[in-house]
Amino acid sequence: MKKNHRSYGGRFRDPVSRREFLKGATALGVAATAWPGRAGAGAAKEVNIGVLYPTSGSQARFGQMCVNATRLAVDDVNNAGGIKSLGGAKINPIYADIQSDPGVTRNQAERLMATGNLTAATGSYVSTYTMVATEVAERYKIPYITGSIANKLTDRGFKFTFQVSPKATMFGEMQMEFASKLAGRGRRAAVVFEDTDYGTSTSKGLIDGAKKAGFEVVMAEPYTAKFTDATPLVNKIKASRPELLFPVSYITDALLLIRTMKQLNVNAGVIAGGAGYLIPDFYKDLGKDAEYVFSVGSWNYDINCAEVPAISAAYQKRFGEFLMEHAGEAYVMIWVLADAIERAASTDPLKIRDALAKTNLTKGPGSVMPGCRV
Repeated sequence: MKKNHRSYGGRFRDPVSRREFLKGATALGVAATAWPGRAGAGAAKEVNIGVLYPTSGSQARFGQMCVNATRLAVDDVNNAGGIKSLGGAKINPIYADIQSDPGVTRNQAERLMATGNLTAATGSYVSTYTMVATEVAERYKIPYITGSIANKLTDRGFKFTFQVSPKATMFGEMQMEFASKLAGRGRRAAVVFEDTDYGTSTSKGLIDGAKKAGFEVVMAEPYTAKFTDATPLVNKIKASRPELLFPVSYITDALLLIRTMKQLNVNAGVIAGGAGYLIPDFYKDLGKDAEYVFSVGSWNYDINCAEVPAISAAYQKRFGEFLMEHAGEAYVMIWVLADAIERAASTDPLKIRDALAKTNLTKGPGSVMPGCRV
């Protein structure tokens, strides 16, 4: 795995082809308490990992699911013997709630990393928050592994940012590629996206993918994710007369958009870009109105890797709901970090960074991305 990594559910590499993504096409929270100092190889009793996710505020639902998956993964690693090359040292997650706010994210990342006691960190679900957290991590030379997808994350030349998910533009291209396989749905496409790093990057992939797939983009419209009335946006969609709609949304805006489309009798087929369309709440809140809404995703609870059924069942039993896309990636990220620490036989962040760059997992819980390779 090289620096500036993008993993696409296959092995960490740069660049990656569309075929590799299709064959093999991650956010975690924080409120620190006191923790033991970082020890050298063979001496550590615990390995401190910062976990930065929003567990309050607008993105709390996503953040909490990622924290839940992180807890499950940490318990699984520790119950399996911990870091054996460090004498069985246990993973010690230091959780911080970033409160769905970029400023709080910066403060929490700074607070955790300034101590000098972290070996690595993970988070933050929303790309805008991760942009901030990884800036702090780069300054402190702390490896940061994420499932956030904005292109900017790995286009800045950073050496300590590792991405275990496809880039946003690739998500957009895959939405269009999936649409091209649907017979009889037409070629007029509308693209609507929330106006953050995530939405903007994904929309670029959608528009580029539309050209490659032979779609006519009749509308490309950003919107503010915190909007409370989708009527103006849906009226624009209706006026553009699309046959397919490609939305990029979180959960509140996704629900509002689909409800308003139903109310205004907009019947375009919907092929979404993950996030709000893959969360359990989407179907719980919409019921039958959620039927026939498609979405691409970089992880699913039934991907064809040997370990996934047991992991998914354990999550379902412990937390009472299925293991969704971002939570699945959060689970994987802890195992990827554990593997790097095991190989480095150290808690030194620089050595962990170098070990992460050489990651090549083809079996075990750390490999359970589509394609069964990280």
